[in-house]
Amino acid sequence: MPDRTSTDEADGPPACLALHGLGGGPFELGPIVKALERAGCRSSAPILPGHSVTGRVMPASNWADWISTAEAGFDELAASGRPVVVVGFSTGGTLALLLATRRPVARLILLAPFLAIRHSGLIPVHPSAYLRPIARFLPDIPRRSPPVRDPEARRVLGSVARFETFSLRATLSALDLIEHVKPLVPEISTPTLILQGRLDSVVDPAGAVWLAGHLGSARKSLLYLSRSDHLLTLDRDRDRAVAAAVAFALGRDEEDRDSIVNDP
Repeated sequence: MPDRTSTDEADGPPACLALHGLGGGPFELGPIVKALERAGCRSSAPILPGHSVTGRVMPASNWADWISTAEAGFDELAASGRPVVVVGFSTGGTLALLLATRRPVARLILLAPFLAIRHSGLIPVHPSAYLRPIARFLPDIPRRSPPVRDPEARRVLGSVARFETFSLRATLSALDLIEHVKPLVPEISTPTLILQGRLDSVVDPAGAVWLAGHLGSARKSLLYLSRSDHLLTLDRDRDRAVAAAVAFALGRDEEDRDSIVNDP
């Protein structure tokens, strides 16, 4: 069953749909969700298909099932009559972009959106060209250590029960999702906040720059977090990341024009 928490109010602050990343779970966006709930927001943090089971091996799953779950979560929240803000982390950010082309998303908050694998530009072929044949013979690969720079967060995450492997088939589906979404980006007019760690070791930070430049929205901001790796809400700039996300979700930001905010 999806992992959801909610308040009972039918009006007031916006509702929030939180979409986690590939191989992760709702904990990746937990600090933002909890902060929004304290502000009176109703929230939903569904576990995407292929992520709800326990065990050593991560199951294969695909983006068609992930977006179906995201759409169902959005529709449930929208039934309350509140505007729905969508917060997406990594592959959840890519899903959030697609959702904005299918549903009336009030605002998008994208943390380290997955638009390219880190350092993939050093190889002169698309990652799927070499990952697809590998996946036929080696569908699962060992999982790396948590992508955070904060030592305490790394210690805590290292003790959390997680898949010990990563599904290459699910990864290939996430790459297919990127190819499906990128041509749609200029059509997206939803106000958007993008948060990106400069030390990200999973996704290419250049993807955030590309996204900020190509989104059709007239209201978009890119905030760099200079001390953080991929898991922004749990790393060294977590307080700043959560504060910026909550302010944007609640409409407390004051920018009415395109802006790129660089971390000093």
